[in-house]
Amino acid sequence: MGYRISCEEGEPAAAAALDDDNLLSEILLRLPPLPSSLPRASAVCRRWRGLISDTAFSRRFRLHHRRNPPLLGCFHTGADGPSFEPTLEAPDGVPPGRFSLQSDLVDHFRVLGCRHGLVLILDQTRLQLLVWDPVTGHQHRVSIPTGFDRLKLVHGTVLRAAPGDVHFQIVLVVGDHDEMQHGRALACVYSSKTVAWGNPRRTIVFTALH
Repeated sequence: MGYRISCEEGEPAAAAALDDDNLLSEILLRLPPLPSSLPRASAVCRRWRGLISDTAFSRRFRLHHRRNPPLLGCFHTGADGPSFEPTLEAPDGVPPGRFSLQSDLVDHFRVLGCRHGLVLILDQTRLQLLVWDPVTGHQHRVSIPTGFDRLKLVHGTVLRAAPGDVHFQIVLVVGDHDEMQHGRALACVYSSKTVAWGNPRRTIVFTALH
């Protein structure tokens, strides 16, 4: 058995909810966390745009969807350096050129990882790690710690405690063999709060899996 609400019954209640900024904010807060959701909603009228553009609402929207953010795409090392491959279709698909890294030595860059909205890139020419925010374009360079530049196998990741946090950490693991077998490894953690690397640890042994 179904239920039906007539226009005469439903419209006044809906209009009353939309006239209340607090209720409207709660409704907008539950829009899907897709790139097109908020821009399309902000185009409805000036009042909606004012609510959505408020920094407090943006913060609440991120927190509300923090456990299930959409996967916009992935970064990988291409022939001309790091490239972005979108996973969503229009109107939510991000054009690859939107997340392009500008550098004269981009072909010497290798993507190590992408996490928490940041991309970790190895600059093989300068022996540096580049932490790049593809949304804001902000870049932060970190020199590879002493002793890590002579080893061949390089893995790493970047992470931060919460979305929007300005500070981050880099976890760098390097080995002395091209492949993961019977080699020693060094691990080290960098903190942007202290602007320094921690003490390296030689605690990991790579073993080949067959």
